[in-house]
Amino acid sequence: MSKPLRFISLTPDQQRIVNNAYQYGEKRALRRRAHAILLSHKGHTINQIRDILGVKRDTVSTWLSQWEADGIDGLQDKPRDGRPNLLNDGEIALLQQLVEDHPHQLPVLHAKFQEKNRESGQSRYPTSCSKKNGNSCKRVRYSLKARRDETDFRNTQGLINALKEWEDSGTCDLYFFDETGFSQSSSLPYAWSPIGQPWEVTAYSHSKRLNVLGFLSRKGMFFHHMTMDTVNSETVIEAFDQFAAQKDPDAFAVVVLDNAKMHHSKAFRRKIIDWMTHRIHLIYLSPYSPELNLIEILWREIKYRWLPLTAYSSFDRLCQAVKGVCNGYGVDNTITFA
Repeated sequence: MSKPLRFISLTPDQQRIVNNAYQYGEKRALRRRAHAILLSHKGHTINQIRDILGVKRDTVSTWLSQWEADGIDGLQDKPRDGRPNLLNDGEIALLQQLVEDHPHQLPVLHAKFQEKNRESGQSRYPTSCSKKNGNSCKRVRYSLKARRDETDFRNTQGLINALKEWEDSGTCDLYFFDETGFSQSSSLPYAWSPIGQPWEVTAYSHSKRLNVLGFLSRKGMFFHHMTMDTVNSETVIEAFDQFAAQKDPDAFAVVVLDNAKMHHSKAFRRKIIDWMTHRIHLIYLSPYSPELNLIEILWREIKYRWLPLTAYSSFDRLCQAVKGVCNGYGVDNTITFA
């Protein structure tokens, strides 16, 4: 007699907790375990979760057991002793001060740290010790977090989570709207190549630009409008009109968009009532909150994973490649949103 299938059943409060861990968990391990719990709640078997996440069946089973025993705490990494710290308290304080003074100048940091240690007759290598003491070396990123209202951000985040639940229950179709551009002067992805023979494409100081305006659904729907003209209010209105003409006329659609000036122009706002007659309702994001707009993930995947490097050899090839990727979304490439 076969064993009964095992599934996790979550209350609405538990769903919010696990979904928050999956989307915003600090460590990848926590995000994967939370993903497994959400998949089980949605009816995926242990074997299916194993295949989706690429782990062993026993690993998935352990994660489910840890959730059942301790909730979200059971999914967290347990403290480990690890290797004893190679630095004494004085060296740790010195290293932390040097990290704060020279965060992006590693050679200077190393030199000053070694100089101080030579004065005491010792020689240490600070890189591994710096990691041990809670530091990491990552690319410096631009961020808008300092400019946003955190309360407004959290309220918008809660609204979007509620809309996702509405979509999952069949109450509405949820779309995320945004514009992006492609040119031969765009940033290029990392790529493997033989040592000493890195990939090279022709550098262009100026290039024509292909603009793409898109509506992305978590359920695999992607409507897009392309133009080589400058994107303005009229362009965005044209894209929304095309979306209204293509969507299911009986479906109620909610479109999430950012606060670009052209999304608040008089011409654009005059059209909102017209789109409402097509059962399209607009929701504006909290200012400076691009991470809440899921279509940003699609733009990143296209630019840094799905476009071939050969696309940048000419503008015509780039346009053809972008059109091919956009038209093939949902078939050739897709994104799985929990």
